[in-house]
Amino acid sequence: MKKTLSFFAVLIMIQILSSCVAKPKASIKPGPLNPKVLIKTELGNIVVEIDQDKAPMTAANFLRYVDSKLYDGSVFHRTVTMDNQPNNAVKIEVIQGGQLGPEKSFPAIALERTSVTGINHVDGAISMARSGPDSATSSFFICIGDQPELDFGGKRNSDGQGFAAFGKVIAGMDVVKKIHKSPADGQNLKPPIKILFAERIKGPDRIAVQHILIAFKGSVPEEKVVRTSGEAQVLAVELFERAKKGEDFDALVKKYTDDEYPGIYRMSNFGVEPNKEKKEYSRAGMVRSFGDVSFSLPAGGVGLAVYDPQKSKYGWHIIKRIE
Repeated sequence: MKKTLSFFAVLIMIQILSSCVAKPKASIKPGPLNPKVLIKTELGNIVVEIDQDKAPMTAANFLRYVDSKLYDGSVFHRTVTMDNQPNNAVKIEVIQGGQLGPEKSFPAIALERTSVTGINHVDGAISMARSGPDSATSSFFICIGDQPELDFGGKRNSDGQGFAAFGKVIAGMDVVKKIHKSPADGQNLKPPIKILFAERIKGPDRIAVQHILIAFKGSVPEEKVVRTSGEAQVLAVELFERAKKGEDFDALVKKYTDDEYPGIYRMSNFGVEPNKEKKEYSRAGMVRSFGDVSFSLPAGGVGLAVYDPQKSKYGWHIIKRIE
């Protein structure tokens, strides 16, 4: 009998100990990173972060227009200030843009109410314009100051359903305010402010690169370069191929660059403040092709930014990402 009791006692002890062992936690799959979009206007850059986790349908709609390049060449056409809405008892302050004709618009989307998303119309919020519920297509607006009357239950729209906010401005509110204060006829901006392009921001927040500039006669006025544009292109392609094959990049920079040696730049991406202590430059301050190539490179990768009068006006850049 004692042996039987001892056996059961051992079983009970094993069960107690087993219940005390910590069970492995279920893995939590992280949500998608919020994409950032650069809206480049003729007055400067606006960077918005899109909350596709909380407002998935509205975010997907806006990004569809961005990825299809349909906002490129459109305008901010409207500014709503405290002084130009005399017939509205409930006043707001926003700028509105991205309005496209029916031939360029995708089907209207369902209204994602702020009561569901939790994304309110605070200062810098980006939201979709609409008439009735479930009617938003391409047109969007950005809030100047908090605008609670645009949320669900707000009184700006008589139906009380509010508008669908889906992100916020993280850089360039100074540009938003410039547009807001631009000349207007009533609420119509005169002239409208051009959106040069809108695109997703790619690449890490910060990088460091070393580069070789191959200029040609006249491309860098202060440099006494005598080679022709054609000669510069041939040399740039040759150096790019040599760098890709693993030739000492620093030595190539020292021998060939038409910029200052060692040609190293630390850069912060759009929407990220440069670190002044590390002497970082903003990507917004670089020629477009230089930044586009640099931020697309993996660490150790080599790329070529070709000469373009608009995107890379100084010549050809052979770029190696070093951090």
